[in-house]
Amino acid sequence: MTGIILNMRIFVYLIFLCLPLSGCVILGNLDEIFTLQDYSHDKEAQHRLVQTINDHYDALTRIIADGHIHDYKNESAFERAFGQPILKRDLSNGQERWLYRYAIYRFAKDKVYVYFDHAGQMISWEKLPCSKFL
Repeated sequence: MTGIILNMRIFVYLIFLCLPLSGCVILGNLDEIFTLQDYSHDKEAQHRLVQTINDHYDALTRIIADGHIHDYKNESAFERAFGQPILKRDLSNGQERWLYRYAIYRFAKDKVYVYFDHAGQMISWEKLPCSKFL
């Protein structure tokens, strides 16, 4: 009987000795688990941002197709309706050009440039096809 108890103790000690060496202990991998969790949350946030940018672009192209783009007369109206542009560029003539397109360039079929004067009033716009990277 004592031999069986002794063998059981040895077996339990061996399990506790081998468990940390097996890589199955969660506490030893806690940093890696948190890193993967943060990465997952970052990817979800990136996906939501891309979807928001794409939704804003789709709304802008619908407004253009309906002929109502001139209802958005200034920068603040544009930003409220269609979000931040992909890119803002100051031009040499004092105007500012805003670029709207899909967030991921390879999925973009076309792009919209909107031009504002120094007072933030919309001057013009143009819709052009995107040049693709080959």
